[in-house]
Amino acid sequence: MSEQGFRILGLAASLRRTSLNRGLLRAAREASPEDVVYDGFDLGRMPFFNADVEAEGDPEPVAEFKQKIQAADAVLIASPEYDYAVPGVLVTALDWALRPPTPLRHKPVGIIGASPGASGTARSQMILRQILLHAPAYVMPEPQILVGSARQRFDEEGNLADEEGNLADEETRERLERFVIALREWSRRMQSSVEIRER
Repeated sequence: MSEQGFRILGLAASLRRTSLNRGLLRAAREASPEDVVYDGFDLGRMPFFNADVEAEGDPEPVAEFKQKIQAADAVLIASPEYDYAVPGVLVTALDWALRPPTPLRHKPVGIIGASPGASGTARSQMILRQILLHAPAYVMPEPQILVGSARQRFDEEGNLADEEGNLADEETRERLERFVIALREWSRRMQSSVEIRER
């Protein structure tokens, strides 16, 4: 952890400006303690993975993405569920980020998700946890944030302002606050564990 606070790289795995998961990530940022500092990255900038391109050097967005992961104390991914799985834009980003030497190795990661459906991204989160085992990243096991029937929990500002809506559900906002605090503590424990092993 730096003197500037606990640094989170927040990633929204949806490209829509009015995405529920962009709104969920923004709500997490707003609900966070004052010592938590957020950075972001637009996953839509990432090219498809191509080993021929990689052999010539990482493209600029890929290099920047890896640097931001490395600089963060933890990564927070807000992802919808597409076709019972993980959105392609997130898979593309992880295709690059998980190439050795991966900045996700032993990186604490939190996963949250919102969906109009009742399951609240349970399947996509399970698949994402499996993908991140490759690093391996330290994905926080609990608490979990699975926001089902999510359209009922956001106001209509997103449709009017052409941006994500505001989270209107106070219970979900309180859960997000507890989640970020837990992620900060999880990250500290994982960092201590890594330091002990490296002695």
